[in-house]
Amino acid sequence: MEQTCAACAMEWSIQLEKGLRSGKPGEDQLFANTILLRLADAFRGGNTQIRLSVVRVFLIERKHRDNRKHNQCKGLLSMGRVANHVELLKRVKSVFNSGGDSESNALALVLFGCWADFANANAQIRYLILSSLVSPHDNQVRASLFAAGCFCEISVDFACITLEMLFNMMNSPAVSLPIKLAAAQVFAKFKCSYSVAKKAYKIGLELISNSSNEDILVIMLFSLSKLASVCTLLTSNHVDFLVSFLERQLTSHVHETALRCIHFLFRNNPALKLYCNTSFEVPDGQALSPSEYEAWKGDWTDDEMVEQVIIGL
Repeated sequence: MEQTCAACAMEWSIQLEKGLRSGKPGEDQLFANTILLRLADAFRGGNTQIRLSVVRVFLIERKHRDNRKHNQCKGLLSMGRVANHVELLKRVKSVFNSGGDSESNALALVLFGCWADFANANAQIRYLILSSLVSPHDNQVRASLFAAGCFCEISVDFACITLEMLFNMMNSPAVSLPIKLAAAQVFAKFKCSYSVAKKAYKIGLELISNSSNEDILVIMLFSLSKLASVCTLLTSNHVDFLVSFLERQLTSHVHETALRCIHFLFRNNPALKLYCNTSFEVPDGQALSPSEYEAWKGDWTDDEMVEQVIIGL
């Protein structure tokens, strides 16, 4: 069954991309929108395996969009390109509203995240994502964190609300460590504006200073490095912070992560050393390999977060 669903996902993805990538109006765009509706119908009426197959289609499409080698794919699922976005959201939202199982709700939330370009404007979808952040079901919380991260990349007001909720989650003793680690990954996503990025970075530093948990420190260092990389001012400040952070009593894992974060930032912006207040050099053997650097630039944390949702089904 799993192989069949994976094959269906790949075939649907190919058909969807053929329609969406076409620049010609008319039949090709109509075909693409028809495929989208059929996928939404399959999600609404299917079992968990079918719904998972539909989700995989859009995860493949999202990864394709985010690939730097495929910049021409940006915006293929934007509101302007998807004429029937209201119907798509209605079909998937009906699964969430049916009072079904947390697995189906989690998969619906992942879809909303993949559709952030047009789902972001829907107040009801926003509410479902935010309310699911406090769900008693871990897989639903993980899925809502993925969706929230997608929305935070493009929406200032949504990002501000999410940031406050993440801060509370990270400081709550009632929230499990695995969920806190997933929440920490979302801090890399607050890049919709400089003011939001700056606020998220400041809160992230506060969380780091108040935490002694090695796993949380590692992910927060990585997330803030990813966030800081979008702005030269934040980047230079973050390098200075990381260098001073290395002076603390750290475990070897945290120490290595801080060094690798510095190398990532220097490699991402070779001119950075002109702005930093340090002449720090990353020791040999602690630098990122070319493949590791490419992975850090990408959104591998998205893959990890969604995979945890799928494992929990």
